[in-house]
Amino acid sequence: METKLQTNQNIEMKSKKEDSVRTLLNIIGFLIFGGLALTMITNPPHSTKEMKEFLFFIMGSTFIYYILVNVYFLGELWRKVVYTTLFIIGGMSIIIIFYLLTSSIPH
Repeated sequence: METKLQTNQNIEMKSKKEDSVRTLLNIIGFLIFGGLALTMITNPPHSTKEMKEFLFFIMGSTFIYYILVNVYFLGELWRKVVYTTLFIIGGMSIIIIFYLLTSSIPH
């Protein structure tokens, strides 16, 4: 009698619900950042410098948002990476709040 060994294959199944949440988050992102871009038409900036800064903000925010949303759905390890990144961004925001409260800005 001979035993046959089979290797264990880890297969991750994606559910339709997970795909629909991913699609929903991508659509929400399109609406948010599309709306931000439309504010340049409805409320135009005063100078080209302000317009460039606003466009860089929109592009950077869009890039970070879509990277985090799509990396989140790659697997359990990547979810931890997304949570860590969000924690770091939130912590930096709180640090910047206290920095701006304590330092005076000449007007």
